[in-house]
Amino acid sequence: MEPEVDGTACDSRTLQQIQLRLQMALDASNMGTWDYDLRRDRLEWSRELAQMAGVPPHVLTGSLAESLGSVHPEDRSKIERAIRDTLDHDSELNVEARVRFRRPGSERWLLLKGQARRDERGRPLGITGVAMDITNRKEAEAVHGRLAQSERLRALGEMASGIAHDLNQSLALITGYSDMARQELSGDTPDVARVREMVGITAQAAIEGGQVLRGLLSFVRTQELLVEEERVDPGEVLQDVARLTAPRWRDATQAEGRPIDLVVDAQPNCAIDGSPAALREAITNLIFNAVDALPRGGIIKLSARCEDDHVVVEVSDSGMGMPPDVQARVFDPFFTTKGERGTGLGLPQVLTVVERHGGTIELDSRPGRGTTFRLKFPRASDRRRRPETLPRGPAAAPGQRIRILVVEDEQQLARMAGLVLRQRGHHVSVAASVEEALVYLREEPFALVISDLGLGPGQNGWDLAEAVRERWPATRFVLVTGWGAAIDPAEARQRGVDQVIPKPYRIADLRQIADDVAGVSGSG
Repeated sequence: MEPEVDGTACDSRTLQQIQLRLQMALDASNMGTWDYDLRRDRLEWSRELAQMAGVPPHVLTGSLAESLGSVHPEDRSKIERAIRDTLDHDSELNVEARVRFRRPGSERWLLLKGQARRDERGRPLGITGVAMDITNRKEAEAVHGRLAQSERLRALGEMASGIAHDLNQSLALITGYSDMARQELSGDTPDVARVREMVGITAQAAIEGGQVLRGLLSFVRTQELLVEEERVDPGEVLQDVARLTAPRWRDATQAEGRPIDLVVDAQPNCAIDGSPAALREAITNLIFNAVDALPRGGIIKLSARCEDDHVVVEVSDSGMGMPPDVQARVFDPFFTTKGERGTGLGLPQVLTVVERHGGTIELDSRPGRGTTFRLKFPRASDRRRRPETLPRGPAAAPGQRIRILVVEDEQQLARMAGLVLRQRGHHVSVAASVEEALVYLREEPFALVISDLGLGPGQNGWDLAEAVRERWPATRFVLVTGWGAAIDPAEARQRGVDQVIPKPYRIADLRQIADDVAGVSGSG
């Protein structure tokens, strides 16, 4: 019997050692254990979790409903779903939630993990799991988010003066040439060719002003780092960002006596699938970085080219370059060489954008020789391309007409759209509100509805789009808005909108939309 006793003692010592090591691991990792007994409806928390909460263990013991009372109201349904899924489908419980303990001011973020316990017939007995206090991580993420937003707002503020300058320039052209055209037409023998030229310049100035605003709206659309992908021309992105950031790299540096030249060299037909807004943000950060690296002025070069099945975008500067120890850390969050001027988040944001596009980023820098950031993206695939406009049928036959409803509360815009479409031979009705539009739609069928987004207090084009999709699904719906760059195309389609066109739009845009629908519907 003696050997058996020794074996039992040995096993007991081994078990004690394992338990001690497990306890030390739990203490070191800020973790605890919990157990839910389904039949008794009793949830028990370990001593470690009670210590985290600053309360005795029995305070945390009770029914599931009582325990959920300590969970933040916004997180309760999330935990309930996770528990149901674990018990019903044997999935692993893995959920983050805020827990408010009875001690005042003791709300903590917990990461809960667990597995279901079952009897020999597979019926659930309960869940056993661990909980980790992740409050510090969540607080760090919140700080990171605030600093990232601060970085975007800083960039936006630096572009504001240039945007105002570009818009004022467009408005000056519009008002000046409009007055000149009016004066020419008031004469006895107006020069029609000259008036046509003035009108053309005015129209182009309006289009360019709209492009400036759309670029601004796309930049501030910060929540979308990567929404539904679309076909993106990196060359166009580089041109847009060069224009939007001109106040920083051109105006400010000239005033500081360190002029910088910026050159764009983009190869055509090098598209990628992705988010233009996210790419603009990434390139903006790289340009601002390059400006800071040119204390005595110099050159920044932006380029885009095709390389086999990839597209390479480069941002280069002729500045100071970086030593190896700085290069090794440039993508680390919060690392900065700019002191209080920097957040250390610009380049990590660039890396995030590139990786979310399935790309890679390389850094080539030598002290005194400048720096190049090389972004490499998968080239656009035709099979992934998504249509961005209304489906196109055969071109509308001469004289082919459709019924179109224009919904616009600005009288002059409504009148202009109606004139353009009637000149095309279409039957056009005009409504100034959602209610008026619905009256028209109930009375006669329409092949196309063109609606403004903002339709007065308490009304908008989204409401009308959803009503049209529900009651008249064959009717095409086009949304016109000055906030076009801030609208997610995927969300628009889900809400019944076939196409979004931004203001200011061209007459040709309206004509093309009507022709497309006429060709698709084939209706007279």
